[in-house]
Amino acid sequence: MAGEWILDKNHLSYWLRQMRNEMELIAPLREREDIVFKSVEKIHEIVLDCPASIPSPKEFLTPQFEPMLKKTDKIIDLRDNSKRVVFGVRSCDISALRLLDRFYLNGFKDPYYEARRKNTLFISIVCNVPDNTCFCIGLGTGPFLKEGFDIQLYDLGDRYFVQCGSKEARKWCSRYSFLMRRPGKADFEDQYEVELSSQAMFRKRISLEYAQQMISEDKLSDGFWQGVTERCFECGGCVYVCPLCTCYTVFDRAYDNETERIRVWDTCFFKGFTRLAGNILPAEQRILRTKRWFYHKLLYYPETLGGFGCVGCGRCTITCPGRIDMATVVLKMKDEQK
Repeated sequence: MAGEWILDKNHLSYWLRQMRNEMELIAPLREREDIVFKSVEKIHEIVLDCPASIPSPKEFLTPQFEPMLKKTDKIIDLRDNSKRVVFGVRSCDISALRLLDRFYLNGFKDPYYEARRKNTLFISIVCNVPDNTCFCIGLGTGPFLKEGFDIQLYDLGDRYFVQCGSKEARKWCSRYSFLMRRPGKADFEDQYEVELSSQAMFRKRISLEYAQQMISEDKLSDGFWQGVTERCFECGGCVYVCPLCTCYTVFDRAYDNETERIRVWDTCFFKGFTRLAGNILPAEQRILRTKRWFYHKLLYYPETLGGFGCVGCGRCTITCPGRIDMATVVLKMKDEQK
């Protein structure tokens, strides 16, 4: 059972400021016309009413550009052990992090991900008003969670309903319990009203189980996949905004006196991603790469990680110029069978 508290909104900035004294504070900030997660210098600049489609906080666990090793006269491990708290994350992204944990930490553990993960505390905010592109409700990944979070906040108007789900979270709530009070009957009723209201606002209700069945039973024609492929610009936008894409490539960069090993985000949509010795391209045809991405999300993830490679955040819907995002393609599957 998560520890439950009530935090007056007037006390939020003080609480975050105390966290920032011990950890780097990351939160949504306005950058020109966009809202992005950045390191916070001024607490009052945090954007509290940002859309659910803000960039995924995945980059603070698996950076787009991550130095791994440096070799001079010796090899230096560059893994990042900095302590961070990421504020303003959405429930769907917390659900995504739980799958990323299984990918990076089950079996062989990725030491770079592990170092960042154990030193990062996430404070998520329940979506009172989901975006039109969101469909997390059909996947059980939002708009609120019953477990798997560090700290989860419900916006109740003049106060936050605070749930602490991890040991580290309980420490931060207990240490500053003088800012909070225990919830009463009215607070629980308001929390329940927020849940009901949020659930009622979803415009998209999509079942990925149906799509999974269509693919596993081979009910989709090559013509269907060719139609999807022809609309793909190979821009990589969908995979870069997806909180669950994990493809990366590693390269060495040489300087005068040292060599640095770096990994950067990559995508299986690109033709050269699986290039083999002898310049062999197993997925040279674009249709094969298109199918592979959807198969990976809808078949491979459930089989190996216990959940779909999609949490219904809707970011690919906003990003894809060809309108072949996950939600659109899954909905078209119902009309396109062999």
